[in-house]
Amino acid sequence: MTEIVKVGLIGPKDSVNETMKAAGSLDGIELIPFIYEQTEETKEIINENSARIGHWLFSGPAPYHFALKEQLIDADHADYILLHGSSLLGTMLDAIMQEGVVLSSISVDSVPRREVLKMLKDFDLEKMKIHTAPELGYIPAEELVDYHEALYRSGEIQAALTCLNATYNDLKKRGVPVYRISVSELAAHRAISVIKERSLSDLYRMKQLAMIGIEIMYPSQAQQRKTPFKIERQELATNRVLIDFAEEVKGSKVSMGNGIYFIYTTRGELELYGKFHHLKELQEEIFANSNMHVRIGVGYGRTVTDSEQNVRLALDYTREKENGVVINIDEGGKVTEINSLGNELHYSRRSSEAKWQEALKDAAISQTVVARIESLSHHYAKEEITALELSQWMNSTERNARRILTELESVGVAEVSGEESGRRGRPRKLYRLLFGSEN
Repeated sequence: MTEIVKVGLIGPKDSVNETMKAAGSLDGIELIPFIYEQTEETKEIINENSARIGHWLFSGPAPYHFALKEQLIDADHADYILLHGSSLLGTMLDAIMQEGVVLSSISVDSVPRREVLKMLKDFDLEKMKIHTAPELGYIPAEELVDYHEALYRSGEIQAALTCLNATYNDLKKRGVPVYRISVSELAAHRAISVIKERSLSDLYRMKQLAMIGIEIMYPSQAQQRKTPFKIERQELATNRVLIDFAEEVKGSKVSMGNGIYFIYTTRGELELYGKFHHLKELQEEIFANSNMHVRIGVGYGRTVTDSEQNVRLALDYTREKENGVVINIDEGGKVTEINSLGNELHYSRRSSEAKWQEALKDAAISQTVVARIESLSHHYAKEEITALELSQWMNSTERNARRILTELESVGVAEVSGEESGRRGRPRKLYRLLFGSEN
């Protein structure tokens, strides 16, 4: 069954109609038109229809940048029709025909200056003087009216070319020769094709399998033997929380034994949950109901096998932490650590593992730890550190950090570069990390 991509199309009536014509020749896409008189009406349109529209396509940069400015959309789920030089040339020829004179100076808005310059060069019109309005972000229609009118009244232009319907109407009322740059069918077709591909890519990504691994951190064996019924009640309380969570993410819960549970869902459902919650909240809710701490890891993958491998690896990573961070591993091997404040640290387990695999094969340090230190080194822009600094990076003891640095030195990933100066007591060794060096 062919996936149908639903895209909300926002713009003035004429631009929307032209774009709808262009969409007629493309299969697998349904454009839902939303027509406005003023750019600012975009806010109401998006607020009322965002629940049923996954991607938005704007007839031009003005409504797009307005929506971005108002935080109504994000750039990953919206686009606009880029007005090319061909659209500008057609409007210029129409203006010349109607004015009955060759226009040597005009003003233009909403068309990127690079497109204007390219058009002038391609058609050998470089002697023509064209003023272009600022391109940065959203500019209200009334400001564009003032921009064009000022140039006309000062004699710097003979006519104005605008993409905005409101600007066009106001300039006509003020007696400024003005022509409307319309969306060409080619430009609309290109924009729709691009957003269709992006939408399908997002659709498949949202359907990707996601597995959340939850591992109970049991007390000591001696403590468990003393209070077996208490542990059972705590597990029951944990299960109740996990059942509610699985229902919320439209997933299914499976017990893997030894206090480990997997919840199967989709990436789309988990990301929807993430818009309103944080997985740290799940940890806190489990503790509030059962007085048990848990580790949480998330694995994504193109197949069940890949997802399960990544979620198990994510849980392995969490066991190295002391502060209960949540670990995500995606299908590309990218690791994301999320702390209680929602701060994220990203690194690739594959790049560093491949780079240092041979050197680390006999070392008493995991490739995962090396990948994390490399990422932290880039994050803090530091190549020289002490054991104290590393312990703070890793949320571990200074003794453990010294052990790690000694191991890194033994395999050639770090070297002693000196001693920390300006402090009392025994000086600390200063290590230079060699991640940027060829081994």
